[in-house]
Amino acid sequence: MLGVSAERFLFILSDSTGDTASRVVRAALKQFIGRKITIRRFPNVLRKSEVRRILGEAAECGALVTHTFAATPLRRMMVDECEALGVDTLDLFGPLLDSLEQFLRKKPQEEPGLLHKIDEAYFRRIDAVEYAVMHDDGKHLDGLKHADLVLVGVSRTGKTPLSVYLALEGWRVGNVPLVHGQPVPKQILDLPPERVVGLFIDPQRLAEIRRSRMDYLAPGTRMAYDDHEAVRDELMWSRRLLARNRIRVVDVTQRAIEETAHLVLKAVGYEGSGPPKKSGRKAKGKGAKRTRKKA
Repeated sequence: MLGVSAERFLFILSDSTGDTASRVVRAALKQFIGRKITIRRFPNVLRKSEVRRILGEAAECGALVTHTFAATPLRRMMVDECEALGVDTLDLFGPLLDSLEQFLRKKPQEEPGLLHKIDEAYFRRIDAVEYAVMHDDGKHLDGLKHADLVLVGVSRTGKTPLSVYLALEGWRVGNVPLVHGQPVPKQILDLPPERVVGLFIDPQRLAEIRRSRMDYLAPGTRMAYDDHEAVRDELMWSRRLLARNRIRVVDVTQRAIEETAHLVLKAVGYEGSGPPKKSGRKAKGKGAKRTRKKA
């Protein structure tokens, strides 16, 4: 039996990119701290000869084999071959397909790579990423009228990574910093209020983030930027400014980016819906018809 400190191998096989399986596996492995795990990903596995070769390698190093094959024949082959070789295997896709087939009373297409298909949604994501880069950190304010939503907040509240994350889902997102003592840019106030979200964070947490940033850029330097009292005053000012301009607020303190993205989409009425085919659609929800007083 291998010791606790021994290196273990985990193979990921897929008839597409293997990205879905890799995300699931890596998320699960976060629960097993301290184990040495080597992950080997085998994408675009479409032939039975490839499966046999890879499973032979897995048998040699005692690997656990996970897979996300869309086609039933390959999934059945995995069961038979792994059983014959004494290889542990886990089907991450088959049980879900079977359950959905029963629930929907419809056969799956069993076509590999549909998630990453180059179609309208793919080009929308590319467009959204380009838009996020072009409209990052207050650049090209006049172009914000074409955004699906705009994020505002003081420095280091996570506007840029959140914009990119949402862009990868197909949302056109711009972000604009709030500068202490300055008004909200006119281009923001001219937007429908349901398309703007303010980001807020706990003062202590923001001071820590900024201090880490300063230690990286200029070690030993101390200034109001990362001073706790100054940060608290800046955040209270931003909270009042957002309230005065009737801008929805999402607290990002200690939240994963996925959770924050969900809350942002919920705040603007996009929860549960995909990105619009055309930018600038109006959000559905209670706040869709409200107006904002300009400060």
